[in-house]
Amino acid sequence: MFYRPIKSAVTDKLLAGVLTGMWHLITVHFVLSALALLILGVRGQQQGAVWLVAAQFAGYAAIYLVISLRLGGVWKLFQWLPFAATATLAAAGALAAG
Repeated sequence: MFYRPIKSAVTDKLLAGVLTGMWHLITVHFVLSALALLILGVRGQQQGAVWLVAAQFAGYAAIYLVISLRLGGVWKLFQWLPFAATATLAAAGALAAG
């Protein structure tokens, strides 16, 4: 949805390679974070790891919210919403388990 148009706009092959690498690193990170939350939620342990994931996603939300506000409003980049929701749900789960 977003990857191909962005990549096609980058004409330098090195920069396109960096974009591709970063895109896939981020995808792997999100998948592993989701799996960690699911596994740890099922096992009902490891609140420290869940707090770490919650903090990561809270950081992502803050970064996107600041950038969105700099671009003119909270809805310019909506990505902060699912990041904030993930952070909130992870923190709630850690609190409930602890």
